[in-house]
Amino acid sequence: MKVRRRTQLFSLMSACAVLAASGCAAGGTTASGTTLDQASCDKITSGTAAGASTSLKGPSGSSQSPRIQQASLETGLSKATASSKTISFVGGAYTGTTEAYWKDLAGKFEKANPGYKVNVRIIDWNNIDQQVSTMIQTKQYPDVLNQNKFSGWAANGLLQPVDSMVAPSVGSDFIPSFKENSFYQGTQYGLPLIASTRALFYNKDIFAKVGIEKPPATWAELVAAAKKIKDAGYTGYGLPLGGEENQGEWSLWMWSNGGEWKSGDQWGINSERNVQTLNFLNCLSNVYKVTQPNPGQTNRTDGVFRPFANGQTGMIMGASFAPSLFKQWKSNVNYGTAPIPLNNGTKPFTLGVQDYLVSFKKPGNTEAVSKFLNFFYQTDNYVRFLTSQGFLPTTQSASAALKSDPDFAPYLDLLPIAKFYPSTDPNFPKAQGTLEAQLGTAMTPGVDPKSVLDKIQSAATQGNGG
Repeated sequence: MKVRRRTQLFSLMSACAVLAASGCAAGGTTASGTTLDQASCDKITSGTAAGASTSLKGPSGSSQSPRIQQASLETGLSKATASSKTISFVGGAYTGTTEAYWKDLAGKFEKANPGYKVNVRIIDWNNIDQQVSTMIQTKQYPDVLNQNKFSGWAANGLLQPVDSMVAPSVGSDFIPSFKENSFYQGTQYGLPLIASTRALFYNKDIFAKVGIEKPPATWAELVAAAKKIKDAGYTGYGLPLGGEENQGEWSLWMWSNGGEWKSGDQWGINSERNVQTLNFLNCLSNVYKVTQPNPGQTNRTDGVFRPFANGQTGMIMGASFAPSLFKQWKSNVNYGTAPIPLNNGTKPFTLGVQDYLVSFKKPGNTEAVSKFLNFFYQTDNYVRFLTSQGFLPTTQSASAALKSDPDFAPYLDLLPIAKFYPSTDPNFPKAQGTLEAQLGTAMTPGVDPKSVLDKIQSAATQGNGG
C-alpha cells in the first residue's frame, strides 16, 4: 500500500467475434485491425461476458509452478560474533508524518532499552521497490523492512520466521485473515502491519449539481454519471494507472468484472475476462473521455486523490486512509463513500490491502529486532501509528480500541468481504513489478491490451520469486 504507493476491462463483440480476445486498443486500430468505439464499449457494460471467470489458462507451454532458486545464507551476510544492539529500519512513506512517527518511536524505544539503537530510513513509495531491490542485490539487508511483499524473500531463505521475532501474545493478537495471508509454505514470515480497504468516493456537491441522486452501483451507471459530470466541466472519474499502486486500481476493476489474478495454482492475468476489463478502462479514457488526461501516466496520490480533495473530480476509487490525506491537505470536499460498482453480476467485495514488517536473517540481530517489534506492537504505540497514518488495524486489540472511532468504523465493517492480492505466491512481486511498469501503456491508442497482459502473465509464470 502506499500514499504511497503504489495501486482493469471487458469482452467486445465485433467482426472478429469476441473482440476482447483480440485485445483492441481504445479509440484506435488494434493489432487485429479492430476499432474500439462507443457501441462496442456500451456492449461491455451490458453484461456480455468475455469468458467464464473460472476458466483461466496461462500461455501454452508456460510453467505454472516455477522452481524457486534458493539463496545461500552463508554468503554475503556479515559474520557477527556477538548480538548487535543496533538495527536498521527501512520503510515506506505513507504520509508526510511517517518518518516523524518512526523516529519518535525509535527514540522512545532507545530510552526504554538503554544501549539499543534503531536507525530509521523512510523512502517514498514510488522509489522503494527499486531501492530495496538494490539493497537485496548488494546484500545490504535491512534488519527490519516495511513492504507490501514478503514471499519471494521467504522462498529464497532470506527472512526470519515470525515466531522468532515477536512474543506469542503478539502473534496470537493478529486478525486471522491477515495472519493467514502472511505465510509461505506453512511458516509465517510476514508481520501484518496495516490494512486498508477500498470504496467508491464521490463528490456529493457535484452529484447534486448535475442531478445524480445516488452513487452508481454498476459500470453502466458509473459511465452515465461520469458523462454528466464531465459535461459540467469536471473530471468524471479519476483513473490512476501510473506506477504508484496501480495494481490496486487494476484489482478493483478486474474483480468487479469477475476476473481474477489466479484460479487455484494457475495464473490467469491475461484471461479473456481480464482483457475485457482492460478494454473497458480504454473506453473510459479514450472513447467516453470521462477521465483525466493521460491516465496511463497518472499516479494515485497527487494525480487522483489530490484533485478529488480539491473538488475537481466527481468519482475515484478511494482508500480508507484517504480521509487522513484530505485532512492533511486541509480539504473541505463534501464526499460520500459507496460500494465498488459491479459488472457481469459479480458479488460485492472490497480490496483488502495489507503491508508487512519482515526481518532479514543477519547474524546477531534477532534479539534487538525482537525487542523493537514487540515494543511497536504494544497497543498504544500501534494505535498511534494507525491514527497518524490513517490505516486499519491488523490486530484484535487495536481493532477493539478503534471500533468507536468514526474515521475507522465504516471501513472495519468492510473487512469481511475483502479480497487480497496473491502476495503469498513468491512470483507475485514479479507480476506486480511488471504490471506497475506496463499497465499504463495499454491506455495508448493502438496498443493491444492483451499484449500488455501477456507480459504481466509471463512475468508471473516465469519469475523466480526474487
